Amino acid sequence: MGGILQKKELTDYSLFLYSFPRDMAPKDKVKFLREFFGYHISKNGKSYSYGGLLKKLGGNKLSNTSFLIPPRNNKIIEAYLQSRGVDFVVKE
Repeated sequence: MGGILQKKELTDYSLFLYSFPRDMAPKDKVKFLREFFGYHISKNGKSYSYGGLLKKLGGNKLSNTSFLIPPRNNKIIEAYLQSRGVDFVVKE
């Protein structure tokens, strides 16, 4: 019954559900995804990676539109999502 998190640990996280507005440009979506979730690229024998804001704040990605974050970081995430024009809902 492994999984990412045990049931008792879920009370220590807030669930965020997000979506992009229809009028958001594709380049802005990609910029958000790279900043927030991070990326890893191998080019010309070199490896480049960035962990992303979610990793820095102790969060876990669940799906393409949801993630878990410790409640102490909710305000930081909410401010970031609002500044990028991303729609979201928080379930605590």
